Amino acid sequence: MKQLYHSYFKYVFGSGIFIYLLLLSFHQILAQERCAVPQLLEERESKYPELSTEKFEKWISEKKKLRFQSSQRNQSNLVQIPVVFHVIHNGEPVGIGGNLLKSRIDRQLEILNEDFNRLNTDATETLEEFSNLAASFEIEFIYAKQDPDGFETNGIVRMPGSQASYGYQERAILSSESYWPAEDYLNIWVADLANGSLGWAEFPVSNLPGLDAASNNRLIDGVTLDYVYFGENPDSPSFESKGRTATHEMGHFFGLRHIWGDGGCSVDDYCEDTPFASRSSTGCDLAKTTCESLDMAQNFMDYTNDACMNIFTLDQKSRVRTVVENSPRRKSLTESVGLEEPPVFNRDLGLTEINSQYTGSCSGNFTPQIKIKNQGLFPLDQYSIQMLVDGELTETLTFNETLESGEEKEVFFSLLNFEETAEYSIFYSLNLEGNFQDERLDNNQKTEYFQKLENADLPYEKKFNNNINSWFIRNGDEEESWQIYDEAIGIPFYENRQNFGQKEEIISPIFDFTTLDVPELSFVFSQVADSIPNRVSIYASYDCGRNFDDLIFSNSITDISTAYTVDSVFTPQFRLDWDTVKIDLNRLRDEESVCFNIVAENRLGNNFYVSQFKIEESSKKNREIGIVKWQEINPLICEERLEGKLVIKNIGRENISNYKIEILNNGSLIKDYILNEELLVAGQDTEVDILIEQPEQNVGEFEIRAITNGVEGEIANSFYLPFEKNCIEELPPLRLVFNGSNSNNWFEFNPEKDKGWEYSSADFAVKSNSSEITTESSEDWLISPLLDVSNTNYLGLIFDVSYRKALRQSEKFEIYLSDDNGANFRTLIYSKSGDSLATSFGNDVPTQLVWRNEFIDLSPYVYRDKIRLAFKATHDNGQNIYLKNITFFVGQSPPPPYPNVRKPFVIYPNPAKNDLNLHLNLEIAEEGYFQILDMKGNVILDFTEPKILNQFISFDVSQLAEGMYILRLRTNRFSASERFMIQK
Repeated sequence: MKQLYHSYFKYVFGSGIFIYLLLLSFHQILAQERCAVPQLLEERESKYPELSTEKFEKWISEKKKLRFQSSQRNQSNLVQIPVVFHVIHNGEPVGIGGNLLKSRIDRQLEILNEDFNRLNTDATETLEEFSNLAASFEIEFIYAKQDPDGFETNGIVRMPGSQASYGYQERAILSSESYWPAEDYLNIWVADLANGSLGWAEFPVSNLPGLDAASNNRLIDGVTLDYVYFGENPDSPSFESKGRTATHEMGHFFGLRHIWGDGGCSVDDYCEDTPFASRSSTGCDLAKTTCESLDMAQNFMDYTNDACMNIFTLDQKSRVRTVVENSPRRKSLTESVGLEEPPVFNRDLGLTEINSQYTGSCSGNFTPQIKIKNQGLFPLDQYSIQMLVDGELTETLTFNETLESGEEKEVFFSLLNFEETAEYSIFYSLNLEGNFQDERLDNNQKTEYFQKLENADLPYEKKFNNNINSWFIRNGDEEESWQIYDEAIGIPFYENRQNFGQKEEIISPIFDFTTLDVPELSFVFSQVADSIPNRVSIYASYDCGRNFDDLIFSNSITDISTAYTVDSVFTPQFRLDWDTVKIDLNRLRDEESVCFNIVAENRLGNNFYVSQFKIEESSKKNREIGIVKWQEINPLICEERLEGKLVIKNIGRENISNYKIEILNNGSLIKDYILNEELLVAGQDTEVDILIEQPEQNVGEFEIRAITNGVEGEIANSFYLPFEKNCIEELPPLRLVFNGSNSNNWFEFNPEKDKGWEYSSADFAVKSNSSEITTESSEDWLISPLLDVSNTNYLGLIFDVSYRKALRQSEKFEIYLSDDNGANFRTLIYSKSGDSLATSFGNDVPTQLVWRNEFIDLSPYVYRDKIRLAFKATHDNGQNIYLKNITFFVGQSPPPPYPNVRKPFVIYPNPAKNDLNLHLNLEIAEEGYFQILDMKGNVILDFTEPKILNQFISFDVSQLAEGMYILRLRTNRFSASERFMIQK
């Protein structure tokens, strides 16, 4: 290993250190964006600890030693690597945009060979300090000579992509656009890359046993390059591309790390002849010195400009050659059939292209067609092709026309008509007729499938209860696919994690959307929160399953993880393991023939499930106003009017400029607000100031109606505001006693009229019933009595809370304080939600609650004569919030825990010297009469407290003589006494 010498610097130039750190931070940001390999390595290692850097480096170190000891190190052993360039463009003609000219691709291949073999013309510019370390890797990259089907190729595939650009997180999508088996071909994808990345590469793995499942990400193995920095491009931004991005990423592909180790002076790149560096280099600073040595800024594994790069080192060569000779899918490249010319036969007739592996049509009519090609050297003039449908010979075409060597012919069969709803297999078999035999038969057969889909009426609901019935699976790779589970369908991704990038499809029936006014699709799903969640997409087809081109949903936008990660096969067990996504399909309302394809893509995650698929009229109207919540209001009236803010939201599809708010009492309109001044955009909310005069009755309920008018007529949504004239005052201390009907002057405010706060006898607590409330952002309030704090200097609130956080749902708990004598709640004193509120985590209903004690100092608010508190739960249909031991106590800090004894009070220390502490813990607050007596019964001290409950009181007993005394407490309910001793 290299020796590392540390040097410490102290900056004393005012803002100089800030500028230095700012530039360093900016430099690091640029470095992170240029090459995504560090992120890929971090992602892989977190997912598969068995592929850790430590284990890989230990393996490669041992292999390097063995290689050094063998005769390999002295041999000149040129190896060839077959390359295929997948040019993924946006439909441009060749030579425009990302659809690069072949000449530019040719030049990039030349640059790779020059740089890897020290044939680059700028090799003479290597600094003298490093020139003796320069190495040739003796690796030659060549265009693949035959494709995976054994046909001749030029090593370039051009394909329009499904996305305009790709980030490294979407590399499975990119590779699925075009891919050749990574065991035999070095895949190089050239595309428009997102997020500033110039490229990335998949890092090699060891050949140690036990790594098959973790390392077999063959479907993404290769190198990815941004087309702008591909080959020579004098117009590339930041720096002029000279093709060194490919050289850099190819170094990663063969196991080289960034020269600065992606860390600092203490982080190694595991090559002994590359100096340590504290960070990457940019530009071309050849004098850059960090870690007490000159940096090798010209190394291809740094971030310098292309024109500055010119060297790989001897130990980098040793590392790369070790990988080439030992790592799976690196060693196999050197033995690939792609290096060989395709086999040449005198007579070789083959099938090349069919319509597609799966197809369909609305009418059931299908015209089969296929291409045949003369792959042999001799012309052929007698051949036939048979078509079998579901195993039965349907048609034979015989040809007596010459097909020259290399010539292709497109063949059309008679129109087929499939009337029954089913899947049909169409098998083609090519035969050479006459006196000669076909010398290669493995390219003479192909199969495709036609699916005649069922028509289904709308509205439609499919529950996957042990069947898929009118749905069809498309399993093109013949690997894992959709399976039927209890109450759901799913894909066993967990057992097949090696098949990264594989797509599994299932096709719906055909629907006529002209029968719905405002269609909406929803599906119920379940999957755990893996670090790389499975990709789930839904595509629409307007030609009955022939083409699925319209993406209507993707979880790249909407996260659909529902449960916490598990280290085994995930099976949904609890209500919260499932969730629903709703998709607005209003744009399809004029389409007569629509079917859907649910596509789940293997991204090394756990199993994915769907239990229900539904299409129905959307509950969302064109013009509709919803009432979201009240703010700053107290429904407990003393002498004041009810006033506050009503939060309303445009929950319709259209922008609204006129609507009204009506307030009713016992069905009679008492006030309305006509609002037509401000445009309310769809999805936007706003506040409306509301003032309601004090009602005549003591208890009642206002109905608040938000009304709009449109083509659907009048649409009104109601919100209910219960009220009560409640001016009963309580003195602190006070404890919430909420055991069924007796709420001890506490008030529940439930504006949606759903199931609000209630007492749970099993838990001796109040609970929020969030698990039963499905209304979005529904609220429930629990409001305290009016507290008289006019004679209180210090006041505290303590309570215990329990909340089990589900993965997807997030309840919120807040406490508001009214410091205007109880008129309105405007002061937020406590707010926690989700993870911060949680005392435990899980989708299962807890068998035992986990509690956390909370304390809030209310002393800053006792300057007012009266205060109220409101406890508000905002629901998300997740787990319930539980509260107990809600207590107001006199004091500025929480009292110590009460001893585990069944006594109304305890005193300590005992014996006492100067102070005696009295800790009360009564069930019910009431007046208390205290006495301290000596053993003869003489009263030394007596006083009365108007209300006692849970106080913590200290007495000064320093003036008492040594001896035994009695503390006596008497209330209307009991009398108790305790002895204590004074000891000086």
